[in-house]
Order: sequence, then C-alpha cells, then structure tokens
Amino acid sequence: MKRTHIRSLIVAATLSLAACGGGGGGGGGTIPPPATATPAAAPTYTVSGTVSQIPSDAYGPTTIGSQTYASADAASTTPLANATVVIGPAPVVSATLPAVLPAGDVAATTNASGAFTVTLTIAPAVPLSVEPFVVPAQNLSGFTPPATGYYVEVFASNADGKSGGIPIPLHGFFAQSLTLTLHVTSPSAAEANALAQLNSDRATNAGVGPLSFDESAEEVARLHVSDEVAHQYGCHYDQHNVGPSSRYLAAGGMGLTGEGLGYILSATTADQGFAGTESGFLAEKTQSPPGGHYANLVDSAHVWAGLAASVATGVTNVDYELVTPNAQDSVVGASGYPATGVCPAGTVVNNS
Repeated sequence: MKRTHIRSLIVAATLSLAACGGGGGGGGGTIPPPATATPAAAPTYTVSGTVSQIPSDAYGPTTIGSQTYASADAASTTPLANATVVIGPAPVVSATLPAVLPAGDVAATTNASGAFTVTLTIAPAVPLSVEPFVVPAQNLSGFTPPATGYYVEVFASNADGKSGGIPIPLHGFFAQSLTLTLHVTSPSAAEANALAQLNSDRATNAGVGPLSFDESAEEVARLHVSDEVAHQYGCHYDQHNVGPSSRYLAAGGMGLTGEGLGYILSATTADQGFAGTESGFLAEKTQSPPGGHYANLVDSAHVWAGLAASVATGVTNVDYELVTPNAQDSVVGASGYPATGVCPAGTVVNNS
C-alpha cells in the first residue's frame, strides 16, 4: 500500500438552520405570540484521514521539484493504531502529547486501521505569525505554503521523540483539499544514539536544551545522504541545485532547517560516521569565531532534529537537520548555505 506525504486534508463543513415557524389562526381565536427563529447552529468542520508506519530506515515518497524520492521499502506500510492525532488552529511543537491542548485544537485516537476523524468548531485559517513557514528566497523546490488550513501533529502511544524503535512525532500544517494521509517512521539505534550524544554536547558546551526527532527532518536527512551515496557527491545542494531548506519544506517540514554534513573516510558503521561528524563539528568551537557547524550544533533556537548516516565503500555520509519551527534561526537564517565539499557539476549557491 503506497503512502505519500500529502500536504493537504479534507475538511467538510456543516451548517444547520432551523426553519422559522409561523401560524395563522381562524377568526375569533386568541392571537398567538410572534414566532421566534431558532438560532442557527454553529458550523462544524470534520477532518478525517489515516496514519501508517514505515520502516526505521525509510523515507518518502517525497517530490522535490520534478523529482520524486523514496527508499526501496517506503511502500512497506502498516497501520499505526492508538496514535493521537491533534488538529487545530495552534501548533504543538513538543515531542509528546501535552496534558492540555492549545485552545481550539482537537485530538482523536487512530483505530486498528490507523483511521481517525475529528470535528472542529474553528474554520481553517492562515498559519500563525509566530510559527511561519520559512520559504527560501530562491526556493527551487517551488513550494508555496498553504494559504489556510490546520496544524496537524501525530504522537504514537509511546512517543518520546528520542528513543530508537519508537515512532517519531510528526508536525505540519496542511491545506484543505484532499484526504489527509500521513506516515511516520522510527529512529534506528544509531540515530537515537547520535541524538543522545548531540543533546549531551549541546548541554555541556553551550548549556542549551535538548532536541527531539521530527518526522520530516528525519526523512529528509535519510533522503539526502542516500542521494549523496548513490550519486557520489557531498554537498548541501543536490544534483538539481536544490538546497536543504527547500528539501525540508518539500518533505512536509515546517520551519527552517540548519543542515550540517559530514563525510567520514573509512567509517564502516553508522555509529562511526556519527561519532566522526560530531567530533569534527565540536572541534570548530576553538576557532575564532567558532565555525558554522559548531554554531549550528549549539544554536538554542533549534527544537527538532533529523539525523542520518549512509555507509558506503570508503566513506560514510552523515546529515544533521537541526530545525527551528520559525524564522528566528541565528545561524542559517543569516548566512545561507555555501557550495562546499564535492558538489555536483553546475552547482550554484542560491541559499535554497
């Protein structure tokens, strides 16, 4: 069964109106009181969809520009039962279901088939200004944020946003046109270990808070390292000159990603690739000023992460997607992305 990241949902609005009564009497009777109209019922908005799970190394299908990317096992989906889906006018950025939902948001639990339905009393609206979509100036993916819609989050029954083998939280904003079809994956043991080390290094070196996995960030990290290995390059820009921010939006993301890349020679496991990359990023702390990879690593504005490593003969490619779900990123937002490393022929810096 094929599942895709579809940034859209179906919203059915219903409006009930009571008929106005009126009566006439025969001559000679008492005059009845004037009929009163029953107040119109408030409109409601029904949102339905399904949630499935894909394997712990999977990503996609995701369309970026004219190209569609998917891992070989992306179609191996199973329904995700007992997950909580939150839909409404306000975003939930946490890795776990909050005890109290934001005003207007509604939650539903997926059934054995992964299906859910919620009914809202607030119409679809524009994204909140405090959680804007950050569309790169050159945006080669051609992504345009939905004009109106709802924030949507998915939390598996045991989601914590950090542990291997447990479905990753999904955060997004979806327009109101087609059926909402969502999928989530789980971190591998190596990815979960890398996040734990990253959070420890953020705390030790800069005193900043931990990150949690985000579904779109994790999938786009896996997508990019797989593409690098398949086509033997190592660059922020892919073969079609699309950069990290555009890739993240196209994969269903919400916000601005700070991408850090590593290319670790002779690493034969993902754990070695992550360790070598983390060590290289931390070494930039001693530069004056600290290097961009280190600054990105410890940026306090980041909230979510996607971490992936792809092992190939002679080199392991690593991708850190460190996401700020608003425009306040203090590193990438100021400097953009250079064309460093081994970039595809014809690469042009465009900060996408």
